[in-house]
Amino acid sequence: MIDYMKNLFVGLLTGLAAYLNPISGDIKSLVALFFFNFLFGLAAGLLANNESFSLKKAFRCIIEAMVFFLLVAAIYFIGDHKGNPDGALQCVSFITYSIFYFYGVNILRNLKLMATPGTAFYKVVSFLYYVVSVEFIKHIPFLTNYQKEAIK
Repeated sequence: MIDYMKNLFVGLLTGLAAYLNPISGDIKSLVALFFFNFLFGLAAGLLANNESFSLKKAFRCIIEAMVFFLLVAAIYFIGDHKGNPDGALQCVSFITYSIFYFYGVNILRNLKLMATPGTAFYKVVSFLYYVVSVEFIKHIPFLTNYQKEAIK
């Protein structure tokens, strides 16, 4: 009975992997991204913020990753079953790049927290964070005034 369940599980997992093969590159990239986000977030917490390991934060990181994996798989599934697999792949690609951007900014922020101020590494990471996070927009006077007026 155990062998039957094991074979059934392996068969289902293999079938799912074969079905999701067109988005396997996106899934592998997201796995790497979430791993680095977890790693640098943990390192920044331990080294820069003198925090202890938090199982709650680690679990939250894993849940966030699972939500995005489920979202990407669901979008591909829906698009494929609507008869538009190319559109589904394009949508999955857009979501993946959006996730790369936001988590990439977070990784750079954590690297900046860990870097020693004044070093070349700190300057490079600070510059990348400044550009990628679009911090320079905050220094455009008319845009800042517009945002203040728009909020009212």
